[in-house]
Amino acid sequence: MARVFKFVDILGCELHTINDPKDQLPIPAITQVVSIGESRMRVESVTLSSMNPIIIYTVRVRSVPTR
Repeated sequence: MARVFKFVDILGCELHTINDPKDQLPIPAITQVVSIGESRMRVESVTLSSMNPIIIYTVRVRSVPTR
């Protein structure tokens, strides 16, 4: 099955989408800090939904300050 990661902010606004058709990316863990481009974000929650044959992970994130 193909996977899609949708990164959304705390209010639910979509920030970024990553298609992972070969299941190569790890599922983000809660409190993990992820970087997309120049942005650093802390994972607040991860939810799963399925639209056969696609699995969608909605990753809710909060911005973290850069040093």
